[in-house]
Order: sequence, then C-alpha cells, then structure tokens
Amino acid sequence: MLPIPCWLCRRPFLVGLSLLPLILGSNFQSAHSETAATAPAFDSKSGPWGRLRHYYFYLEAPDSVVDRVPLPDTQPRWRIPETELADFQEIVRRSSLPVEATDALFDPRQVIRNQGNAHLFPSHRLIEALSDKDRQQIYERLASYHLNALYEFPIFFLSGSIDEWAKGSGIRGEVVDTIRTLSYRRGNTLAFSDIPTLISKATSDSEVQFIKKKLTRTRTLIARLELNSQTDIPAVLNYWSTGLNLRRKELEPLITTTAALPGIQFLDILHLLPALPRKLLYTFPGDEFLTHSRLPDCHWTTLNFFNYSAQDYYLDTRLAASSILENFVPVKPPYRFGDVLMFVDDKDNAFHSCIYLADDLVYSKNGSNPLVPWVLIELKDLGQMYNLDLGQGVIHGFRHKSGRLSD
Repeated sequence: MLPIPCWLCRRPFLVGLSLLPLILGSNFQSAHSETAATAPAFDSKSGPWGRLRHYYFYLEAPDSVVDRVPLPDTQPRWRIPETELADFQEIVRRSSLPVEATDALFDPRQVIRNQGNAHLFPSHRLIEALSDKDRQQIYERLASYHLNALYEFPIFFLSGSIDEWAKGSGIRGEVVDTIRTLSYRRGNTLAFSDIPTLISKATSDSEVQFIKKKLTRTRTLIARLELNSQTDIPAVLNYWSTGLNLRRKELEPLITTTAALPGIQFLDILHLLPALPRKLLYTFPGDEFLTHSRLPDCHWTTLNFFNYSAQDYYLDTRLAASSILENFVPVKPPYRFGDVLMFVDDKDNAFHSCIYLADDLVYSKNGSNPLVPWVLIELKDLGQMYNLDLGQGVIHGFRHKSGRLSD
C-alpha cells in the first residue's frame, strides 16, 4: 500500500514554480514585513489553532538561480505515443482549426518517430489559432501522456487573474497579452503552457532572460497568529505543540509574551515551525544540496518536518514509503498540526505529500527541481495543481506515532 513514485514531484523547469529572491536574515525580514503591511489580508476560520491572518504575495527567483536552467526551444513540440496518435489526430481534426493547418501538423514528412513516440511540431500560428475550448481539450490530452512536461505541469495562476500575477512585474504589455490569450482552464484553475511561443515574442536576448525570470512568479502567502489578552493560550499552545507537548518549552514563552505585549497582535507562524522547516520556508535548495544524487522533494520535506537534522535517505522513495507504513497511522479529518497529507491515486500511488498546519494551510515543496522552494499554500490551491478537482486523486491523512522521527 502507498508506493511513492512521486512522478509529479520531479517537476521540470518553469512548471508551477514558486520562488523567492530573498534569504533568511535582515533582508528577508524587512521585505517580509513590508509585504504583509501592504497586501490585502484575510482571516482563517477560528479553530484549535487560534485565528490566523493571511497575506498573499508573489515570489520570484533571483538571477543566480534562474541562470542555472535553460529555457526550452522556441519551437513547440507535442509528444504522442504512436499507439495514441490516431486518437489524438482525431481530437485535433474535430477542433475549429483550419483543415490545412491540421494537415500540415500531421504531414508524415514533418512527424518524427522515435522510440515509440511521435513528435509533432505545431507552428506558433497554430498555437495562437486554438480556441479556448480546443486548447483546453488538446492540452488535457497532451498532459495525460506524461511526455509533455509543459502541459502536464503548467504554470498556474491561482488567483485566476493574469493581470494580478503581472502587476508590478515590469513585463511588457504585449507579453502579458500573449499569456492572457494563450492561458486556459485546467479544472478550476487558470494555466499556461505555451512558453516556446511566448519566448518567440521577445525582442532581444535580454528580454528573453527577463521573461524567463518573470515566469517564476507564483503566489504564496504569509500567515500570522493572532495573540492578545482574549486568546485561549493553553488551547493554542496545545495545538501548536501537537497535543504531545512537542517543543512546548520553546513555544510557551514566545506565545505568552507576544500575547501580553501591548501593540503586538500577531506572531508569524514561521516562528511556530520546527527548526528545519523554519530554516527552509521561502527558500529554494542551495548549493549544499547539489552534491546529492537527487534534490529534496515533497516526501523528503514531509518526513523531515519534525527532524532537527534532515535524513537524506528519504530521497529514496522506497524508504520513504517504508517510513510511512512503519511509523505513521492513518487519521481522518479534522487534521492536526504536523499531520502528513498524501495525495493518492486510484492505484494507491502517493504522487504528492505535504504537511498540514491549520485551517486550509499546508507546508509543501512542489517538486524536486532546484527552482522550486518550500512554501505555504492553501490546500484547495494545491489540490487544483495536482488535479484533485478533476477527480484524479484523494487525500489520505497520516500521523506519526510519536510526533517526530528523530532528534
């Protein structure tokens, strides 16, 4: 039960990326505070965790990280299993595309066949001619083959607004218009896959690099715990120490002092996390991870949540699965701080995992790619990124028997 291939977690470049150009320290703290002070806030439901106030903000990769990974070719490519080519051709022919466009796409002289797959090369004109309905249907089929990374793992606009995503980014209006025109619905989420066509709109090499950087913009959030004289301090302490008094000696003076200080109403939940996630949150894998055979993924992240020092053998998916089976017990909602949430398909494969924090908030690393950081995200948004809203998986909860794996 629960084999963990994590094929969704090994995400390629520019696929649902969430990056932060800040590091922990004074620069991080000042930018963190400024963002929270200016962004619109919304409150969570009250619960045993207390009351949280959230602030959305957008993360963007620094040049030093973006430069490590090349952009894809400007020529779009669709990879189709040869056994599926006839069916895919029928889907395209039923679209509103002109007959001459589809004939050119499937011209045997233009199709490259290699190792059981057919490679099609749609023109930018064809890409731009797709209707919203046709784009959604064709890209959904391309994603299902697990051969087309940009379609299986698109860039998501979780707010549903291209303009909100682009606000303050400095992206040229024509480029934003292209993103808006070529975006499509994937389930309940707005997505974008046509990076090659977008790059072709650049007017210079410097703009190519600029677009490359800006495509890493992804929405995440800051969460702060409300603390004052009316707060039920024992209940809040019990929740954030997992009901097992885990780290209570560290948390109690922090929470009680904050609640007692006049003029201070909120405590960033960054300070309530264990040492390792507190260090990693809002960062991306640094140079210290480059010597590993694999970079940290979602399962490494969840299984190391309570560990002071990371256990790198959790990079082995077989051992990660074994740890879940041996050390955790299944739990049903309502979940508790520190519970592991596994996204499981109909074959009991766990294709993603994250850590439940409170209300609808989770801690997650959405892939092993070095361009993907550790973030806070709403569970509903994460579910849409991993197709739960399309019925392609369910969530199973697990709780560690003793609260942590090692010291």
